[in-house]
Amino acid sequence: MWPDRRLLDLFRIEHPILLSPMAGAMDTELAIAVANAGGLGALRAGMLGPEQVRAQVAQFRAATAAKPINLNFLAHKMPVPNNQREDAWREKLKPYYAELGVDPGAPNWLPFNSAMCAVIEQLKPEVLSFQYGLPDAEVVKRIRELGSKVICSATTVAEARFLEKNGCDAIVAQGLEAGGHRGMFLSDDLATQVGLFTLVPRIVDAVNVPVIASGGIADGRGIVAAFALGAAAVQLGTAFLLINDPAAAPRGAANGASRQYGAHQCL
Repeated sequence: MWPDRRLLDLFRIEHPILLSPMAGAMDTELAIAVANAGGLGALRAGMLGPEQVRAQVAQFRAATAAKPINLNFLAHKMPVPNNQREDAWREKLKPYYAELGVDPGAPNWLPFNSAMCAVIEQLKPEVLSFQYGLPDAEVVKRIRELGSKVICSATTVAEARFLEKNGCDAIVAQGLEAGGHRGMFLSDDLATQVGLFTLVPRIVDAVNVPVIASGGIADGRGIVAAFALGAAAVQLGTAFLLINDPAAAPRGAANGASRQYGAHQCL
């Protein structure tokens, strides 16, 4: 049925469709629904502490039996602290903090590090995904020794080649349409960013590992187009959020059934 089965075999999934890990916009129930429908469920673990990661993975495992899971982290470089600069932007955003009840002193997201790697070694997720490049080579080696597959987003051909060279099993081609973070890490030049259906064939031609198309895909036509351009799978985020009818079920246990139905709609 599918033109390129490499990712089905690599991740042990039924359908070449991945849930995009969306911080603050999804929960474990959605990851469970996608996994049980045959896709690859994902959890945005980069904003969680070790115990939260353990708890969410345990919830996922209990509800999906042997389904694979993708834990997502950031691999960015932390900026040099500058109190004057940070005080200035906090003051600028102060009215929004007050309006939304946000704590301006909340800690920033930290990049994946050795401490979290120790947690991963206990949990043994089938897939680890990253944005903003990869962790240090030694950390990537530790992950791969667990048997976990490593994927990362690339926004340019140069980034895709870098990721393949440094140990990625598959690459997420992140087109300009993607609704999440720009995963740029080799350059901050926005002029290098192109649309998904321009980016996918360029990356497919440049690397040997499977390519996952991400950005603006919301229905079967987009999926077929991505496959026609050489993608082995697609990654959807916003599409999974929109398939739920808010009136279909209240939030909570009943909403899980609504999400399960929605995931089957996409898959």
